[in-house]
Amino acid sequence: GRDENHPNVKVLESLHHPITPTFNETRKGLCFEVAKASYTPEELVAMVLNHAKEISGDFGEMPPPRDCVLTVPSFATQHERSALLDSAELANLNVLSLIEENTAAGLQYGMDRIDEEPINVMFYNMGATSTQVSIMTYLSYERKDSKYSKAKTVGGFEVKGKGWDSTLGGDIFSAVLVDYMVEEFNTALNKARGTTDKDVRSNLRAMTKLRIQANKVKQVLSANSDIPVYIDALFDDMPLSTHISRAKFEELSHDLLKRAVVPIQKALDSANMTLADINSIEMIGGGMRVPSLQAEVKKSMGDMTLGMHINSDESMALGAAFHGANVSTSFRVRHVGMADMNPFGIAIELQNLEEAKKKGIFGKIFGGNKGDKAKKAETKDDDEKDGEDEEEWSKNAVIFKPLARMGVTKTIAFSHDRDVHLSIDYSAVENNPYLPEGTDLPIARFNITGINEFANEKKELGKPKVTLKFEMTSGGLVNLIKAEAIIEEMVIVQEEVEVEDEDQDDNETNETVAKDGEETTESDAEKKEEGAAGEEEVDGKKDDADREKIDNDEKGDVKEDTVDASDADDKKADDAGGKAEDKIENDEKKKTKKKKMKKIMVDKEKKKVHKQALMVNTYYVGKTQPYSEATMEESTLKLQALADADAARIELEEAKNKVESYIYRIKNKLIDDEELVAKVTNEEQRTSLSEMATTAEDWMYEDGYDAGLDTFEKKYKELSEPAEVVWYRMSELTDRPAAVAALRQKLTKIEDLMTKWETSMPQITEGERSNVLEKVNDVRKWVDDMEDKQNEVNPWDVPVLISSEVPIQTKDVEKMIGKLSKRPKPKPPKVEKNETNEEIKVEEEENSDDKNSEKTDEPVKDAEKKSEADDTDKTEDVEKNDDDQKTEDVKKEDGETPGEEL
Repeated sequence: GRDENHPNVKVLESLHHPITPTFNETRKGLCFEVAKASYTPEELVAMVLNHAKEISGDFGEMPPPRDCVLTVPSFATQHERSALLDSAELANLNVLSLIEENTAAGLQYGMDRIDEEPINVMFYNMGATSTQVSIMTYLSYERKDSKYSKAKTVGGFEVKGKGWDSTLGGDIFSAVLVDYMVEEFNTALNKARGTTDKDVRSNLRAMTKLRIQANKVKQVLSANSDIPVYIDALFDDMPLSTHISRAKFEELSHDLLKRAVVPIQKALDSANMTLADINSIEMIGGGMRVPSLQAEVKKSMGDMTLGMHINSDESMALGAAFHGANVSTSFRVRHVGMADMNPFGIAIELQNLEEAKKKGIFGKIFGGNKGDKAKKAETKDDDEKDGEDEEEWSKNAVIFKPLARMGVTKTIAFSHDRDVHLSIDYSAVENNPYLPEGTDLPIARFNITGINEFANEKKELGKPKVTLKFEMTSGGLVNLIKAEAIIEEMVIVQEEVEVEDEDQDDNETNETVAKDGEETTESDAEKKEEGAAGEEEVDGKKDDADREKIDNDEKGDVKEDTVDASDADDKKADDAGGKAEDKIENDEKKKTKKKKMKKIMVDKEKKKVHKQALMVNTYYVGKTQPYSEATMEESTLKLQALADADAARIELEEAKNKVESYIYRIKNKLIDDEELVAKVTNEEQRTSLSEMATTAEDWMYEDGYDAGLDTFEKKYKELSEPAEVVWYRMSELTDRPAAVAALRQKLTKIEDLMTKWETSMPQITEGERSNVLEKVNDVRKWVDDMEDKQNEVNPWDVPVLISSEVPIQTKDVEKMIGKLSKRPKPKPPKVEKNETNEEIKVEEEENSDDKNSEKTDEPVKDAEKKSEADDTDKTEDVEKNDDDQKTEDVKKEDGETPGEEL
């Protein structure tokens, strides 16, 4: 968003950077030449953002983030903010919002604050390249989370003022140290060489060393009073040897310290405050750690205590992250009110589109060409106008004043029947005191079409009303978000009105009145007057007062419904309805019976709105312009090519490392595991492995230095195939005996299980158990045979028996045992019923027959019955417990699986 003459670009030369940007006319912006390749600032920033995505994903152990919030300095103009958005698009990032650095730090500071009384806090932020000062007012207010929730007190803050120095930062303080060391070194160099023209500034490598050393000196002097400086063979085999004290550093940066407090007064002036209004000050940014700077700021603030309550380096990032959580719909966080301000005034200018073309506003695209499509679309009425040129039409307005609040919309409306050209620019410098020096005034241009065509379609209704809606986003960007044309038309519509009906005696009169009213709405003005006269004769003087009352009621209805009372048709229809209602009211005084209702049609005048969305074509003018679609596509392909090259380089490096590490693995194995290797190899095989590793190592550092990915992959295959055979035989020395031992143990357990099943699993037949044992014997025989064959083979030959084949030999046996173990036991035989219950029943029958004759013996018999019943219950309980115990034993045996025993 800047050109080569911008102050922030010019200052790069004084910082001794090895690369300085140049202006690219094709790109309409700055470019950097690196290794004979040209890169735009947007592309370089996109690379940084891509790297940030990668480290964020790696740190969070998740896919790279897609949404983000980016911080910008307070003095960033729309050109610079748009360029940052272009960089984010190149990095495939969705920017939820832009937020200013100090505002983000203020959000982090006020995240947990709820102040009963408003307090003013100043934030002093000195970073690497700039100094920014903001004044914010913290307060609390009542807020409802939803329509039905209770209001609760939340905290918030509002930015009141801003000030900055866009070229004063920590790098400038380092630059004065670089200049001092350069002068010291040049003096010593020319004295030692007997010359006067040698200058270390001509060597980029030496200047880079000095910049690194200067930054280190600045950091050390922040905590110490002096530091020795020594750089060996800095330039022309001459070392730098000097000594820098803190007093010397303060002397060198005296002018910078005076500049550092100027933004404080600028912020106070923009906020219309004095030092007495400031309650506290917070110091943030890496550059503020210089002790002399802190002393100067404290002095300018009237010895106010400098607060350092938030992380000076991370507070901006933390505040931006919290703002992103508020903006995103994926998070629910504490609400903190925030109101920022845009320090730059923005104005618009409107012209007829044809006049703008004649003036050549569109440059080579239009250039005043008279054969434009817009002129071909002019109607015959426009051609028939007199030959005199119309008066030039234009409008100017300031839509957003300096220090206006962000996150608001403004709408302008005007009557016009021609297509218009809209210009959005920064206000003139004399009316825009905070606009940075070197800023290009044009922001955007718009061709708004469709007005002329819409006006011709509705020509009989007059000129359309054109409405343009502008938005100042919370990120400080001005956009045209809506453009439409509106024409209002008054139309007569019929509406059904419900009135009270008269009694039976006045039915004819009511019908006459209704007919007179209907005829009046359909006849011309002359018939309406005759109908009105007829009504007056019928009603007479008796209803004059009532008619006046109805007229007053009708006037009230006209005001509420916005109907024109002067319309003759409407008046007559309303009069007819009013007279009917008046007569009903008079009759109600005499009679109390319920009245009937009827509906009549009346004419009413209503407003009809015709809307037309307008076509908007956006383009840009000026020396610096945002990315075009073609440039965006070109940069995207360039970054993708660089990403592919990086991926190929990483893959090649991994292949190189893989080959190199395998070479050292072979050598280490042959030495560290010499005895074990000797058991599975012969002398010839060991010599071959060693020579193969040595040859590969020599090739890698000579002929293979520039080899490609395929070559390294083939080389790895040549090394790994013979070596892996040896490593496998080494592992089989221990794995094979362990697998055989485990198999024999499992076979023994299966045999023990079959023996146990003879008693515990009677449902398993002898033949089935025999089949299982036969399978066991087959497996045991296979193992014995394979061990004999393996013993006949040399250890360095291909093994006959491998450990991975051993466990699968019992697969069929285990499958057979699994099926047999699921077979249920036969149900136990039913227990015969006890005869005691039948005897008791027989005795009860006999007792009932002899009840009358043996009444004296009833107590004795009852006791006997009770005793016998108790014995019977005890017998049943014992039998039941025996049955339950057997059932549990059956279930336990049924649930017994071979896997548990094995």
